[in-house]
Amino acid sequence: MKKEVTVILKNHSQKIIGLKKHQTKQINIPFISDFGLAEEKDYLMENLSMLLVSGMDILASLEAIQTGIKSNKLKAIVTKLRNDVDAGYPLSQAFVNTKLFPEHVISLIKIGEETGRLADNLKVIVIQQQKQRSFRSKINSAMMYPILVLSLTGVIGIGISWFILPRLASVFNQLNLDLPLLTRILIQVGKFVEAYGLIFFPLMILALSITIYFIFIFNQTKFIGQYFLFKIPGVGKLIQEVQMAQMGYILGTLLSAGLPIISSVNSLNEATTFYKYKKFFTWLKNSIDEGNSIHKSFGLYKHSNKLITVPIQQMIGSAEKSGRLPETLLKIGEIFEEKTEITTKNLSVILEPVLLIIIWLGVVAVALAVILPIYSLVGGLNQPQSTSTTIPPTPIIETKEIAETAIATTTSEIILLKKLKIKPTVTGYLNVRDYPSLNSNILLQVYTDEIYEYESNQDSWYEIVLPSGDTGWVLGSYIELINQ
Repeated sequence: MKKEVTVILKNHSQKIIGLKKHQTKQINIPFISDFGLAEEKDYLMENLSMLLVSGMDILASLEAIQTGIKSNKLKAIVTKLRNDVDAGYPLSQAFVNTKLFPEHVISLIKIGEETGRLADNLKVIVIQQQKQRSFRSKINSAMMYPILVLSLTGVIGIGISWFILPRLASVFNQLNLDLPLLTRILIQVGKFVEAYGLIFFPLMILALSITIYFIFIFNQTKFIGQYFLFKIPGVGKLIQEVQMAQMGYILGTLLSAGLPIISSVNSLNEATTFYKYKKFFTWLKNSIDEGNSIHKSFGLYKHSNKLITVPIQQMIGSAEKSGRLPETLLKIGEIFEEKTEITTKNLSVILEPVLLIIIWLGVVAVALAVILPIYSLVGGLNQPQSTSTTIPPTPIIETKEIAETAIATTTSEIILLKKLKIKPTVTGYLNVRDYPSLNSNILLQVYTDEIYEYESNQDSWYEIVLPSGDTGWVLGSYIELINQ
């Protein structure tokens, strides 16, 4: 008998030592990230609920579920769950040790264990998580289209700046023209990109990525980006509708499952990602904890109408008085889920023309910068200035007589003049300018097949003798030399 007691005590001691070792191991296990496990977690909860309803115990259910899990992370978590349950932990405590679910989910599991409605509460958890992801995806999908279009616009703009603008800059620099401001800006951008593009664009993308991270993702500063989102027409309305739908579903399902109102509001606060609503739900929880009703708490909070519309506040107040708060909240969730669907579609329709206008402005700016210098060049060749006066050409014989008289009367020096002939032009005449440049003033026009004498030439320009005795310059592309 004494020997049997010794064996029993020894076995009991070994179990206690094993449990303590297991507990020590639990403490030292690092946090396992649940990134990328959303669908797998739903699979775990859905199947665990169905297997428990069918009469299987928790250990057998977890073993059956583990065979269908693809993620190695979740397989390790389920193995940990089985070991904890086998060691004597309740399922809620086993989930706490895995750190896989937030606090309100653990509370639902614990309430289900205590009330015998574990399978039902697991279904509630699955529905709540699916709704929560659905609401987030609505906002993401609404912003995806403009982000994609603007990103493609940025890539095309970088390509134009890198490969096209430097070549345009070299072409325009060779033209002796007074370029428009837009073209000069384009040329400077092209030169800058050609010289520093390999440094500038990577730094610009890095700076943009860091800015987006700190404005929209980093927990301590993302309220800045959320503030701007609320100011965008249509986006602010969508965020409000998503938050009210989420409030209706989460509070309604948690209250229906038997979770206390304080814990339900706290769970709603954890599920909310927007700073304004987090601040509001934190205040709402504290106000209810002080003994106020939800409807009264709405009235005490400043600018609550901008977060929760007045009709919804009145519906919640009436539901509190009639004792049908969970059902009313679920109905609110259904109503605003339908509204979010409509708003998401309308938002895409509204943003599409705005984005097209932005792209159109960029294309027009580049086109004008390229076309304006070409227009100036053609206009300088074909159009006379409005202040110039046309002097009828003097017959060639008179010009010859003037030249012969000048030669006869000049005894100290002899001026030898050469002759040229005006070629046919599109307009039928050629502009005579006071300086060998297309930007100089127009003195008069000379006509096809007329012959003039010239004194000198410079950079494809020829200085001809005018009937008045003065000289002017004509472009060498439109003349034919008669004698050398």
